[in-house]
Amino acid sequence: MLVKQLKYAEDDVASNVMDLLSATSLWIMARHQWLIGNMRSILTCEHAPALDGLYQFDENLLDSIALPDHMMADFTSAKNVLETVWIETTKISHPLSGLSLFQQLNDYQQQAHHFLEVAKEFNQHLWHEVTMRDALTGAWSRLTLKASLTQALHRAKREFHPCAIALLDHDKFKQINDRWGHNAGDDVLAETAKIIQNNLRPSDKLFRYGGDEWLILMPNTHFNLAQAIITRIQTIMNNHRFNAGGEPTIYASFSFGIAESGHFTNTQDWIAAADKDLFTPKTASVN
Repeated sequence: MLVKQLKYAEDDVASNVMDLLSATSLWIMARHQWLIGNMRSILTCEHAPALDGLYQFDENLLDSIALPDHMMADFTSAKNVLETVWIETTKISHPLSGLSLFQQLNDYQQQAHHFLEVAKEFNQHLWHEVTMRDALTGAWSRLTLKASLTQALHRAKREFHPCAIALLDHDKFKQINDRWGHNAGDDVLAETAKIIQNNLRPSDKLFRYGGDEWLILMPNTHFNLAQAIITRIQTIMNNHRFNAGGEPTIYASFSFGIAESGHFTNTQDWIAAADKDLFTPKTASVN
């Protein structure tokens, strides 16, 4: 297994991601050097450089590196594509192929260029996942929130379609951290993200809005439908038991507020309306 699936605090996940990016850069750099050496071998009619001395992912990653399941699955999928292209690149024509020098260089340049393009896309994809997604939960981060809501708001007005957001806030989440520790709290957040994501539609987007707050963007959705979707997820969460130190004893319910795009002209007022809807039932229950 490339990376061990261990449970780490949020800061550890971020550190492990940076280690993964560093290992990826080493892997690509070593192959870039091989491409240069192979170009030289074609021009000098020598054998291609050896492949057995190249850095491998497994050699560059420490056994202690751990990533959440969603990040590991995403990385593995992209890595498999890159490795497949690399294997094809190593089959580039060599001096003993019988092809003319021009044919060898042409084939080589095309395949080498393809590999470098895929490697570039691979790195860009990893950086995008690191900067745009929350490392712990896999939800979209607040860095992408304003742009996503602004785009959705403009589209809703342009196409005359309703669009809703839901703001979710865990109930008494501090008690989970105080009783079972912050690592247990991180586990609850990561598992909560999975539960929410698994019960949303493909067009919906989940954002980690704050420490234990979530925001869900639901395009082409009116208030009542959004309420039905979130209420169903709330029921699932109310009945779900999270593990803490091997003991399935934690419940992590949440309250929510919903706002339809309606007359709103900016994202701040739209979010504020959802927050007001979230706060209203709490106020009513106190009175």
